[in-house]
Amino acid sequence: MMVMIMIINSSNLQKLGISTHKLLIGLVSIIILGTTVAPPTSVYAGSNNDEVSCFERGLIDGEDHPFSQSTNAKCGDDYYQGFLQGCTSVDGNSRDICESVTDG
Repeated sequence: MMVMIMIINSSNLQKLGISTHKLLIGLVSIIILGTTVAPPTSVYAGSNNDEVSCFERGLIDGEDHPFSQSTNAKCGDDYYQGFLQGCTSVDGNSRDICESVTDG
């Protein structure tokens, strides 16, 4: 984020027809909005935001790990669908088999 600092003297503001009071209100508004508006967040499967999405965690677990009820509770359908895709990619696993191991 780039921060720009301007030196404004009152005679220039008067020439522009801007009162110091209006400028101050505008600047305070920008500062408040800038500190309260947060970027959108993503849900990660790991406990310390290991940057693995819920779908990816499900895919990894489905290929070689048991279904995690706690991760499913945190992530919902993204984890579940990833798990099914990973599980069905393993030779010999059908969708019915993979769905049966998710029942807990």
